[in-house]
Amino acid sequence: MAMLDRTSDLSSVLFEQRVLDDEQQRLAQYALNWRYYNGDQKRHLKVKQGQPDDNVTMNLARLVVNKGAAFLFGKPVDFELEEGTDSPPEQYLDDVWQQNRRSTLLNKLATSGGVCGHAFVKIVPDGIRPRVARLVGLDPAYVRVAYSDDDIADVYRYRIQFVALGRDGKAVNRRQDIERDDAGRWTITNWIARGGGRWEPDGENWKPAWRWPWPPIVDCQNLVNPHEFYGLSDLEDLPLQDALNFTASNVLRILRYHAHPKTWGKGIGKTDIEVSADDVLLLRNEKGELHNLEMQSDLGSSLEYLRELRNAFLAGARVPRLDPAQVNVGALSGFALKVLYGDLLEKTGVKRCTYGDLLQELNRRLCELGGFGPERVTALHWQDPLPEDEQSEMTRDKFERDYELASLETVRARRGLDQEVESERIEAEAAASGNIGALLLRQFETQRAGGAPGASR
Repeated sequence: MAMLDRTSDLSSVLFEQRVLDDEQQRLAQYALNWRYYNGDQKRHLKVKQGQPDDNVTMNLARLVVNKGAAFLFGKPVDFELEEGTDSPPEQYLDDVWQQNRRSTLLNKLATSGGVCGHAFVKIVPDGIRPRVARLVGLDPAYVRVAYSDDDIADVYRYRIQFVALGRDGKAVNRRQDIERDDAGRWTITNWIARGGGRWEPDGENWKPAWRWPWPPIVDCQNLVNPHEFYGLSDLEDLPLQDALNFTASNVLRILRYHAHPKTWGKGIGKTDIEVSADDVLLLRNEKGELHNLEMQSDLGSSLEYLRELRNAFLAGARVPRLDPAQVNVGALSGFALKVLYGDLLEKTGVKRCTYGDLLQELNRRLCELGGFGPERVTALHWQDPLPEDEQSEMTRDKFERDYELASLETVRARRGLDQEVESERIEAEAAASGNIGALLLRQFETQRAGGAPGASR
């Protein structure tokens, strides 16, 4: 029995060490991804003192992350709680998100998730004003989770830990534990450690009251990573980025030293060369020779390899390569654009699932904070991220309206227009111009779309 106990203890220690190693590896990967996103990438060529620096950084990492964020949240996503009406809960949600600068917050969230692979949002009740929570996009490197042994989706503790500067200018360690007890209640405790000392309660705000049945943190994977808690980033192929920079740097160094011809002579000395008034070289030695040494290759194979590396990196990130020499975007139809952007659209569809779950759960908790109950489910209306083909859009809108396949509200929503605002503006213009007939027709169209004049949904 004693031997079994020692074996069990050893297994526990090894498991805990593996968990710590995995955590350190995760944080190291986050730091590496951020460096590459910011252009601080590996330098492959040694540079001697006084020598030009030929290291080239072709930062496709930032392009990939920014393109993914733009396709996900570049155009506003609309929230709807009750179809056809602008209900008080909906107005409340719009107010909360407006106060939190929705588009900016979501783009930052998508960028952080694209770099790290996971996204966290913290709810700070009454953070802006009473009943209006502040929403904070957390740095994934500051968050560590603990979950059930047999269910990684069952998180029972979030730990937020970071180093900050106190008001006295000295560095302090801060930690917040958000933990669920055996009775299912969530509690929050704040800790502080000064000068590398031990953790102590953080003053009067050590254990603030928390009365909600859920934690103040909502999270999601950036890209689906089955059987793991943390998701996949958009930067899973950084070795290809290194190979790209290495090849580009060597091409530049070759061009620097060998692109221009070098003149060489045979059978002549310095006194045998004369330069005339019109810069003509004259050789006094009739046996002397003067030649140019030029590159025998235009580096075609190297440049082709560089293009292949670039294409491979973008293909792995599922971002299309739009080379004006090969793709005339202006001549592409809407269908052709969907084919060209097919991989990126599929990738965005996956992100809409993960980030969409986060938004729905976040809105549900916000509605409960606002006093509108715990069971509010938000319908998310995403816009088409593709570049607009105005002629095709106009043809489709007219076809759907002529054959009563879509309402005026649907057409406006697809174009990113606010139903209530546009209705009021059109009615005001008709009234100002005295066009009563147009006003009556507008009211009839609105009623046929399924709502009273001025209704937003």
